[in-house]
Amino acid sequence: MDLRELKKETSALPDLSEHLQKFQQSWVKPIRANTNKNLPFLQNISEKRKQEINDNLFAFQQKLKEIGSAQVVNQKLQEYARYLIELKLTTLNGNKNKASYITKLLLQDEFLSITSLIHDIKYLEKNIKSATYRYSHINDLVQKGAPLEEAVQFMHLPHKNHLQALLSTSRKQKTLVKHLGEHFISLVKITRGKK
Repeated sequence: MDLRELKKETSALPDLSEHLQKFQQSWVKPIRANTNKNLPFLQNISEKRKQEINDNLFAFQQKLKEIGSAQVVNQKLQEYARYLIELKLTTLNGNKNKASYITKLLLQDEFLSITSLIHDIKYLEKNIKSATYRYSHINDLVQKGAPLEEAVQFMHLPHKNHLQALLSTSRKQKTLVKHLGEHFISLVKITRGKK
């Protein structure tokens, strides 16, 4: 994948904050007398099950807060791709000072460093996987307490699609950072006069 394709791919990453917001809108809220009007069967489940669901929802909400800044990772990937294109152009033009500056920026900058970017992507992936596990557990609890027709209706709400979008974007980020890293290494070798 060349740098232009990588730039297009990073720009085409879906807005994770939008998916997260839509997920929360279609997902179960903590069960109280005035919540989940679209899921009336939740009011009829046992108090013990309600408490268990609420406890799991609290832990799940904590994971969602950690995922909340996920869009920053997309922005970092976009900036990184932009700087790599700039590095390639300065390398082709023979501007070693500017190439050295960009290289240092991509290695040492707190926001843009490849190490920081990889760490952020791994952290996001870990949190999304953890949230997915909790999501499955809560789904099981809700479905066990719901009549069959209501359980089927619940599973057809769009929350699952939005969670899948978060997962697939996380996987895409891993692929993109790998390709960006490979381009960075090859450009640094060229800049430093190595083959």
